[in-house]
Amino acid sequence: MDVNLEAEQSVLGCMLVETELVKECRLEPHHFYHPDHRHIFETIKLIDAKNEPMDIVAVITYMNPDKLKKMGGKALLSKLIKSVASTKPFKSYEKYVLNAYKIRRAKQLKEDDLNDVESITELIRALSELEQDDVDDEYNHQETIVELHQDLETEKRDITGVDTGFRDLNKFLGGYQPGDLIICAARPSVGKTAKALNHAIKACENDSVVPIFSLEMPKKQLLTRMMAAIGNINSAKLRNPLRRFDENDWKKLSIAEGMLSDMNLHIYDKSGQTISFIRSKVRRIRKQYPDKQMLVIIDYLQLIRSEGRSERRDLEIGEITRSLKEMARDLNVAVMLLSQLSRGVESRQDKRPMMSDIRDSGSVEQDADVIEFLYRDDYYDKSSDKPNVIEIIIAKQRNGPVGTVELAFIKEYNKFLDLDYRYDNQRTI
Repeated sequence: MDVNLEAEQSVLGCMLVETELVKECRLEPHHFYHPDHRHIFETIKLIDAKNEPMDIVAVITYMNPDKLKKMGGKALLSKLIKSVASTKPFKSYEKYVLNAYKIRRAKQLKEDDLNDVESITELIRALSELEQDDVDDEYNHQETIVELHQDLETEKRDITGVDTGFRDLNKFLGGYQPGDLIICAARPSVGKTAKALNHAIKACENDSVVPIFSLEMPKKQLLTRMMAAIGNINSAKLRNPLRRFDENDWKKLSIAEGMLSDMNLHIYDKSGQTISFIRSKVRRIRKQYPDKQMLVIIDYLQLIRSEGRSERRDLEIGEITRSLKEMARDLNVAVMLLSQLSRGVESRQDKRPMMSDIRDSGSVEQDADVIEFLYRDDYYDKSSDKPNVIEIIIAKQRNGPVGTVELAFIKEYNKFLDLDYRYDNQRTI
């Protein structure tokens, strides 16, 4: 049966009767066939997310009045509650709804045109996700305690995640941890893409795998920037090397090209990328390298295309960050997500970013394990007494301290360095 309206009604009725079931429910809005049921479910989840009391009055208050009237108003909600004799079979009702969705989705996939490799890959990914919906997430906590104890007895390096490549940042974070969502936010041209590419270089040098999803910049431009950073080559010269390069520049370029060719990079630069596209690519790479550390870089949040429709952009952004956090955890990868900051930064005397400056923030702060802000004093004050110094403001770290790390940013090379190793015209100072 590909439609089970009775089960959908029973799930909703159970949650209205016993509100704690909302937190246990593993269904998503798209699992519901009937649009009215989908809308009621979304409203219930919204109320729960706001930690407000759940009852008919709350549901009516949060629902669109016109939609509620078309659906039958308060009478429909009362009918859902009365249709439930007991909430004990809730998990069975939930399973019935999920099974019906899987049948509908499988039929839809069967009808899709498979005319290229990408569409076939997407089909395989979608079918794999349908299978995963049935995975039993129960666990034996005694076994977990034994595994935890063994883990605690195992000697660890100071860096337990992907090496950031920078001494002081590693001290703060212990590297970028698998399963973490790292937000790196800054105003345009401050250096967030350059920083991400520097992390990519360092991670690859330490035998990690780095998929990069660039929604704004083509891969040739990314690779050019990386060659500049690796070879200490002036970016201005790279725009016209035949006119501007000397013999030494060509030697440095050759070395940089060789190093870059050996790096385990996977760059995707098409515009309009979705979460499904990103997840399918990362899943495939993870299967190819199951035992390697992986740093996924996405540039940037506000350009990711939403797969659903929402009346508010902040809700779409929230769904994107939740999905990326789930991907990080499920595939055991570190995800660095770059983000724009709002212009509100510019109106303050102290222009160091704050949480509220993240554009369309929604639940970004909640979903992120680490939030980094980039700030350069010489970005705003050309006569700054701290030229070429960038502050990495760690505003949130779920499992560690917050604070500020300073790095040198040599803009002409697109290169970040520990402050002990700053360069000026290739000379140590």
